[in-house]
Amino acid sequence: MTPAKKTFRWTFLIFLGLGVLLGLIKLLVPDAASVTINGEQKTGVEALLWASGLGAGFGLFFGLVLAGIVKLATRGTRPA
Repeated sequence: MTPAKKTFRWTFLIFLGLGVLLGLIKLLVPDAASVTINGEQKTGVEALLWASGLGAGFGLFFGLVLAGIVKLATRGTRPA
């Protein structure tokens, strides 16, 4: 696997994991976290879905950006 693919997968999974973690915290202990979309508090499974979706979206964006940077930085080298 190329370094760019590794970077993308790690970045995406970290952001997705943080989103799911926030959603689960909001689901299990509603007062411990806040998921607010357009000024409206989200609760229950809706908060879990919003947090997971936002984590996946941010993970895709930043994963692609970082993978592109790594690909440009390592384009002249051969993978080991």
